[in-house]
Amino acid sequence: MLNLKFALALLGLLLLGGCATQPPRLPAMADIQNFPATFLLNGRIGVQHDGQGFSGNLSWRHNGGEDEIQLRSPLGQTVARIQRNAKSVTLDTPEGHYTAQSPAELTEQVLGWRLPLEGMQHWVLGRPTPDGAVEIERDDSMRVTRLRQQEWSIEYRDYRMEGNFVLPSRIVMRNDTLEIKLVVDNWELP
Repeated sequence: MLNLKFALALLGLLLLGGCATQPPRLPAMADIQNFPATFLLNGRIGVQHDGQGFSGNLSWRHNGGEDEIQLRSPLGQTVARIQRNAKSVTLDTPEGHYTAQSPAELTEQVLGWRLPLEGMQHWVLGRPTPDGAVEIERDDSMRVTRLRQQEWSIEYRDYRMEGNFVLPSRIVMRNDTLEIKLVVDNWELP
């Protein structure tokens, strides 16, 4: 009787173990290159630069070479709105309207720190920019845990399944002078 109870308990444990789910795997690199060129992400952002910081909410609509980013205070007031197209970049704040050729130049001029938008449009998806050297670290599920590219270190602290893709949901981007923390609350993909 004892052996039968032991055998049933062992069988139950084996069946429960078979029901455990594996974390979603990151698509193969070929699939990553086929990520949609359009996304909308909503989340929270924290920026640290020269001993000063900003934290608030972020809404980012990316469509190919066009971007619209809205930064809001924790209470929902718009702090800055950045729009980029093939011709220029504009930044609107309650204090005024500004224009420049690059997002990094414009954000440094108005906000005091350089937003690396050219890289971020790829990094937020968990992939490197298509040009330039890159170092990539992965976990056991082949998800990117760290990228090093263009003098930036990008850490991926969490992922979530969005449609057919496994996308980052907690990202920390650092260089020598700036740290950007991004928590993605939701993604919208075409």
